[in-house]
Amino acid sequence: MALITKDGDQTENAVGAPKIEFPCDNYVIKVVSLDVDGIHSTITDCMKVHAPEMDVNAEGTNRSSKGRFVSFSFRILAHSEDQLSALHADLMAIKAVKMVL
Repeated sequence: MALITKDGDQTENAVGAPKIEFPCDNYVIKVVSLDVDGIHSTITDCMKVHAPEMDVNAEGTNRSSKGRFVSFSFRILAHSEDQLSALHADLMAIKAVKMVL
């Protein structure tokens, strides 16, 4: 990826994505979805399949100012890249989910 410096020159980005060391305690997953009935339990059920030790009391919820969207933040014990990829795929398969970070 090329970056544009303040003086307008292009430079290559030498910094790659940070490496995650597994297991990774308190790994944060943020899910943004439409604010529809039952979405919290649907997302939480999906999260528990991939991270059964997840503490549902340690999550955060925020609603958009117009009430159309809601975001959920979960902290999990991430065991592997495969676990995170499968979790991402299953969350994105939920129709109301718009983004997983």
